[in-house]
Amino acid sequence: MAPMAEVAVGRDRRQTSAVREAVVRFAASSVVLFLALVAVSLVLASHIARQEALRDARVKGSAIGNLVAAPLVNAQVRAHLPGATSELTTVLRNRMSDGSVTHVRLWSQDGEVLWSDQRALVGRRFILTREVSSLFGTRDVTAAVTTLRGAGNPGEQVSAGLLDVYAGTQDAGHLPMVFEAYFSGDSMRADERAIFTGYLPIAIAALLLFQVSVLPLALSLARRVERGQAERSSWMRHALLASDLERRRIAQDLHDGVIQDLAGLSYALPVLQAELSGDSATPAARAMSQQFSHILARDVAALRLLITDIYPPNLEGQGLATAIQDLARSAGKRGLEVRVGMAPDLAVPVETARLAYRVVREGLRNIAKHAQATIAMVEIGQVSEDIVVSVSDNGSGVLDRETPRGHLGLRLLEDAVGDLGGQISLRSLPSGGAELRASFPVNLIQP
Repeated sequence: MAPMAEVAVGRDRRQTSAVREAVVRFAASSVVLFLALVAVSLVLASHIARQEALRDARVKGSAIGNLVAAPLVNAQVRAHLPGATSELTTVLRNRMSDGSVTHVRLWSQDGEVLWSDQRALVGRRFILTREVSSLFGTRDVTAAVTTLRGAGNPGEQVSAGLLDVYAGTQDAGHLPMVFEAYFSGDSMRADERAIFTGYLPIAIAALLLFQVSVLPLALSLARRVERGQAERSSWMRHALLASDLERRRIAQDLHDGVIQDLAGLSYALPVLQAELSGDSATPAARAMSQQFSHILARDVAALRLLITDIYPPNLEGQGLATAIQDLARSAGKRGLEVRVGMAPDLAVPVETARLAYRVVREGLRNIAKHAQATIAMVEIGQVSEDIVVSVSDNGSGVLDRETPRGHLGLRLLEDAVGDLGGQISLRSLPSGGAELRASFPVNLIQP
């Protein structure tokens, strides 16, 4: 078997069926969907848990600030008199004993710390944010997830996931103040885990149920596509085989019939010319005899070339490169220099080679007839899964992008390339001349 045929067989064996591809794509999409579901579940659980924790922290902060801390703050506490904060300290530290409250501070309207579990902060003043300042004289409460980083937390390590609550309130003397507390974020993280573990199994079960329900439909569609591909490949195989047999029959009929008859006449004409060489023959008769000989020789050569065009030489293996070089040499006899660029190891199925040969042949033929060119460039290469064939020249170019009227060969070639899933274009080049460019799949017939 020829090397090209071996490569084609190897490629065919690597082709996967439409059903297998559909199942692989379905499995891949399922994995992606599962990961997306996990990510969405994490985000959703975190959001719900955070909102619930903040709501709970606002309730607790407001209750502690208004019902526990505020009634124990009086003028003595504000004046920082010795022993004035003993009861307040006892009550608040009892609240902090279970670890749910990390830090507590009481703020005056001028930014002074009236009381804090950190003794070093008591009596110091800080610049309050606009959001905190707006709470004085109100019963509003704000809460946010924060850390201990800030001017009011000197020497504290940064701790993620704390709930910082500010509650507006009034002390025993009805003076405005703000109660601040840091609550632990353990409850928030516990809620996140509970929501995630409770929601995710239900979502996964729903996803699996959906996949199981649509899998038969996906398999059915994949099998239908595979059958369609098989029918198309069978149709293409029969069409190419029928076309090949028809071209072979026409070529054989021309070779065994018309060409043999004309060749016989060309052998008989010299005898007729010898008979007409005497004095009895008129000059007109001798000239006509010579003209007949030239016409016959020319027509026999044209028919032999037509046979090659109708049924090209063997294109298997390295036959395509050899056939392209033959086309270049044939064009060179008509005064056109042809430069061929083609990878020496390019191996394609014979059907693809025939189409590439046809594109090059039609391109060189039109250059010789219409382009008034001296140089033509032929390039054949593989780009991804396509074969790209380019035939360009340095001639007069084309008037527009459409196939010129009357160029039946180009129109037939355009139809053939389009029917086989490719594209073809004819355009003028900026540097002058024109380019016939075709691209079509390497494997015209799928297994």
